[in-house]
Amino acid sequence: MDVVRQLIRNVLVVNGDGTSEPEEGDVLIEHDTVTRIREVPASQASGADRVIDGNGRVLAPGFVDMHNHGALAGTRIGASGIPVACELSLRAGVTKRICGVDGLSPAPVVPQQRIEYAAQLATMDGTIDEDWSWSSMADFLAWHGGRSITDMGMYLGHNSVRRAVMGNSPGKATDLQIQEMAEVVRREAPLTLGLSTGLVYNPAVYSDSRELTALVRAFNDIKPAALLPHLRSESDQILESMDEVISAAVDGGSSYCNEHSKIAGRRNWDKFNSVESKLADAGTSVTTVENMYPYPAGSTTGDTIFPPEIRADSRQAFLARLRDPGVRRQAYERIRGDTKTWNNFIDFCGGLEGVQLAGVRPGVGDRFLGSHLGDVARAAGHEDLTSFGAFEAVTDFFVQNRGEVSIITHFGNDATVERFFRRPTMAICTDGLIPGPGQRPHPRSLGAFPRALRMARELGVPLKEIVFRMSTLPCEFLRLGSPVLRPGADASIVLFDWDTVGERNDFTDPLTPPAGIDAVWVHGYLAHESGLLNVPHRFPGRILMSAAGESSAAPSPSLKR
Repeated sequence: MDVVRQLIRNVLVVNGDGTSEPEEGDVLIEHDTVTRIREVPASQASGADRVIDGNGRVLAPGFVDMHNHGALAGTRIGASGIPVACELSLRAGVTKRICGVDGLSPAPVVPQQRIEYAAQLATMDGTIDEDWSWSSMADFLAWHGGRSITDMGMYLGHNSVRRAVMGNSPGKATDLQIQEMAEVVRREAPLTLGLSTGLVYNPAVYSDSRELTALVRAFNDIKPAALLPHLRSESDQILESMDEVISAAVDGGSSYCNEHSKIAGRRNWDKFNSVESKLADAGTSVTTVENMYPYPAGSTTGDTIFPPEIRADSRQAFLARLRDPGVRRQAYERIRGDTKTWNNFIDFCGGLEGVQLAGVRPGVGDRFLGSHLGDVARAAGHEDLTSFGAFEAVTDFFVQNRGEVSIITHFGNDATVERFFRRPTMAICTDGLIPGPGQRPHPRSLGAFPRALRMARELGVPLKEIVFRMSTLPCEFLRLGSPVLRPGADASIVLFDWDTVGERNDFTDPLTPPAGIDAVWVHGYLAHESGLLNVPHRFPGRILMSAAGESSAAPSPSLKR
């Protein structure tokens, strides 16, 4: 029998609007819609097909992961019988995922670039068990349809747009190439939520502000949207890098989201006040929000430890350069002496000991999973981790794994994380890389949202505020439908224990499920209950589309709380 009417009794309703106080009561769901809140007439309660006792726990709108890497490998069916990205999300209370982040959307892509681009995305978004068949975002979304339990929206990736026009070539774009990229952006914008860019990743790392501003403007020619950048530097040049993207957002008529907010490197942690000042200044011109994963370490593709000029052109060319003794020496000298012209991951992590291995090519580097690059160097006989020999050992390891390496970068401190976390316009994300079999990902993939709830409880952030920031704030900013719990609302909701919720995983054991996330519904379907994931006959996930409207260049009062 289909479950049409569900009664959730004895809950503390936190509706997600950010201002209403929590209220005790019952909630009635009919099909995919919340129809009654707090007071449910006995005549309707008695006809419920399912009754769940909330035992005083919190019922809130489902959480929104503003920065997720699960559009590709996340569709692979996991051990529970549901897609891997959905496993991770549902266990954490997430019902909506936003992908195409860091400028690396899986579309658009020209046919001759598919294999090459798939290889670039493999260490971040994983791989699928079939060849890429799409070229446009419409093609990709058609392929993706029916492959997710959670909802998914897509950013349009600057990196993929540039690759479609210029391949992975270094150098500045000509006026004609920028015009061609702008046409691609206008064509793809209707199905996407905003323009993301990854200015540390190929090929956007070779772009300039002129190109970025033109593409922001092209997107906003079609509909109001945000610029969502991975900064060119989150370390020594973080303030200059913020100037670059905020100017592009303002000049391009866009809103701005400070993606996965952080400050990398001990010598930069005291720049927090300057970062806040720049966000405040931006907020006087455009709608501005931020997101973060609340950890003092990040994760990314292993390519990024090498200087940008070495990563140019094809993967084969990149790996061939790494075999060249002269290029190795050049890369070593850049890593040892240049922290200003590129985002030098090894340097701002404090050396090889600050970079942990999260993913490797199966059967090649498995014994080093969870270890650090320093361990790779020592295993090759190099105790001096600042030596050229140590760097050569790491480079050999990277080449042996054909570049299929993902890393965890330990660059931060808890005090800076806490200061970012306390900002009332700070949403939460996982930035979660999808783990392959036997891999050891960053714990944020599963732990970011439960950790944020625990931190809010311990730091005294009001329950109504943190729920707003984890659910409604992203939807308002991205022009999605409101998730606020009221009669007529979508029944994508989460039940959690405010007193016990929190992460139970860590960098050693990243896939241990969290505590206190008791039940999750997606469009009325009870997908997660008491630690168990329920496999539906048909995956209910929908594609999220943003609404058109007035220009996003003006600050939004609803976001300035």
